Amino acid sequence: MPYRMTERRPALALSLRVSGRSALVVGSGPGAEERTSRLRAAGATTRQVAPDDYETDMCAGVFLVVAQTGDPEVDRRVAADGRAAGALAYANDQPDVSDFGFPALARRGPLSFAIATDAAAPALARRVREELERLLEEVGPALDGLLDELERERAATSPGAARAERLYRMASRLRFAGRLAVDGAGD
Repeated sequence: MPYRMTERRPALALSLRVSGRSALVVGSGPGAEERTSRLRAAGATTRQVAPDDYETDMCAGVFLVVAQTGDPEVDRRVAADGRAAGALAYANDQPDVSDFGFPALARRGPLSFAIATDAAAPALARRVREELERLLEEVGPALDGLLDELERERAATSPGAARAERLYRMASRLRFAGRLAVDGAGD
């Protein structure tokens, strides 16, 4: 029997460019540090504040507000403040009050795989990420070389159908040789 989605808000998968945009992260634990790090790596101008130092007016003029305090009620309030100020808001582990989520991310150079489950199974997204990271490491230098070739070809040729087809043929050298499997019944 195929999986049936329970009632939830499905998410639109996209890559959001945040370079030069402002972000506020409210929280001080490992989760907040990880969110701050990801935002900064993507080029966002990010301010991280401890929950005790948070004030509602900090959301003014901010593009993204991330609430990762460890207290669900505080996270909800911070997300609501962010939305009221016109920002996209995220409350940790609360997709019902969040405008976006942070997918599990496997990355090698400019190639990234974002794994999301629309909050149905974050542990599964983490596990898929771990397997993808393992596969990316295994193919390592060969994949790096292919990425370099594709980037050079893209830069050297004009946009259009011929370039797109040539790039796709080049990219088709990448093969997925494994298969997915689910072992036995769960715990």
